[in-house]
Amino acid sequence: MPDKIFPYGQGAMFFLLLLSPTLFLSANDWLHALCAGSLCVLLALSWLALAKRLQVRDLWSWIARAPHALRQTIYVILMLCGALYAADTAWCSAVFLTQTALKLWSVWLAALGLLLICWFLAKQGAPALFLWAIPTALAVGLIALLSLVLSFPDWQMPDLSGTFRFSGMMRCTLDGLPILIAFLLFLGFDPALPQGRAIASGGILGTVLTGLTVFRANAVLGAHCARLLTYPAYAAAGVFQVGALARSEILFGSIFFLCLLARIALSIRVLQTAYAALRQK
Repeated sequence: MPDKIFPYGQGAMFFLLLLSPTLFLSANDWLHALCAGSLCVLLALSWLALAKRLQVRDLWSWIARAPHALRQTIYVILMLCGALYAADTAWCSAVFLTQTALKLWSVWLAALGLLLICWFLAKQGAPALFLWAIPTALAVGLIALLSLVLSFPDWQMPDLSGTFRFSGMMRCTLDGLPILIAFLLFLGFDPALPQGRAIASGGILGTVLTGLTVFRANAVLGAHCARLLTYPAYAAAGVFQVGALARSEILFGSIFFLCLLARIALSIRVLQTAYAALRQK
């Protein structure tokens, strides 16, 4: 297993992370998601530019330069934040899972199962986790795009008046800020492996696909109906059929569930990396 994180893996992980909140977004949040995702891409590219100027390999190596007491404090904070964010994402994912596909499961059992799966996925190391993101992102992107294309004949242009609210954009941005910081911890300057193009491509594709997927809920279900549903993006995927699969939203939900696994696993990897660094003298 290589000890470096390759740019394609970073771009793929960024793509999955930007798509990860799609199932939980309100139908009115499609424009907010586009703006928030664009801001995340800008922040990631700005950090890359700063890292190049400072010759910083990643944020971990930058933290390692801090005085001992400050460095240890940062590691503890990262451990706590990683654990809390992973647990919160696992709980929200388990609630979705038990309300849609596995209705006989306990939410606690589903959340624990997700945490265990992601713990072992993250335990393989950051390079392995980011390599896993490449085929996962390809599968997610192709199926999500196919879902949009097949449902397009059922789209009806909704009323877009009053769609954008600055407060809505800030809410989407702040919701995604913790996982963006977790992602940036593994991002930096490497003259042998330039990362800007991969990060920009993954970020732009993830942002656009998120916005289109949430917008499709309005276009298919109608703005009023979509607002009444807990998971409008998931419900809107049921308007088309793939072969013998009558409930196509199950296929749609499963690919976005992979995005949530990426978010949980990356949070846990932050916890594991911070813990390992904290134990070093």
